[in-house]
Amino acid sequence: MQFRDRRGWAAIACLFLAIGWLTVGCGDDELVNPVPGGPDGRLYVLNQTDTTIYVYDTRTLTRIDSLHSVVAKPHYIEFAPDGQKFYITTLETSGHMARYTTTGNAFDTSIGMRPAVQPSAIAITADNQFGYICNFSSPSTRTEIHKYNLVTMQWIKQLQAGAITHDIKITSDGKVMIACNRNTDDLTLIYTDVDSLTFVAVGAQPSLPGQQIYGPFGVAIDHKDSLAFIACMDALQVRWLDIATRTIVDSIAIPVNTAGTLIAGPTLMAVSPDDDVVFVSTRQGNSVVVFRVSTKTILADIPLETPSPFGITMSDDGSRVYVACINKTMQPGRVYVIDGHSYVKTDSIDVGRNSFGLIWQPAP
Repeated sequence: MQFRDRRGWAAIACLFLAIGWLTVGCGDDELVNPVPGGPDGRLYVLNQTDTTIYVYDTRTLTRIDSLHSVVAKPHYIEFAPDGQKFYITTLETSGHMARYTTTGNAFDTSIGMRPAVQPSAIAITADNQFGYICNFSSPSTRTEIHKYNLVTMQWIKQLQAGAITHDIKITSDGKVMIACNRNTDDLTLIYTDVDSLTFVAVGAQPSLPGQQIYGPFGVAIDHKDSLAFIACMDALQVRWLDIATRTIVDSIAIPVNTAGTLIAGPTLMAVSPDDDVVFVSTRQGNSVVVFRVSTKTILADIPLETPSPFGITMSDDGSRVYVACINKTMQPGRVYVIDGHSYVKTDSIDVGRNSFGLIWQPAP
């Protein structure tokens, strides 16, 4: 059974407006001249309040599946490297991890986290065997990153992290995990061969919990496993880490209007295939900022009508960027499609309520 988004009425309304039948305006989230087509893939969108997962064909932006997530408040989604399974973590005080099979998008099983663990993200090792889950709770004290056996779905161990660890990523060779600790202004680096770890301050030194200056919130790793880009929500910067030397080597200011907001941005990022262009969602900035790494220049600041852009993902060929806008409480969210080369919005689709997480996958 197929599900289709109702964007046709908006197009008709804009046509009537053009010939003078209507006097209302068309916002940019109802794009008048959408660009059809896209890379051959699937877009998975998590709707946290609806407890649903929507799946779209990215060639046509047609919704091809809609499934109940089983676990409440689905927040973050990650595919195993072999593409056979995907995993969801839930933003609950004591949350869950759920496993699904890619074939048929079928729910497999779920487990509860240890007490008071709010699992905001998961990174998976190159052999598909282990998952490392960060803990977004406890703003006033350092917590842990939890390692699980993804075959047996059993907890293995915990590793020291910082306060409010929000995002975690792994290098493509599977050797290094990098996690952002917002309230202690540092990064946790885990070396997966023996689970040794080290901390790297994103500024001159780590901060005491709650006294952060930078607020590292999101991380994206380039395709050469050379640099990790760190979205610093409080300092309104992206800073980049040289992974080999474990040092912060550069930064760029991200233009965000933060008046009266606590969670402003930059938030999460996607990196182009050539590693020279980074797309940043800005949460309360209501935009996607694009910058070039080699010249440290802002290329675009793309405004979005639907508020609170958060999750962001890119097709493998770099031709499309997808950003999920959470919207206001009890209102549908929206995913915008941005051309990865011209930095122009090409289309958008209605999604569910509180759509935080999303991911693009090649077509099976």
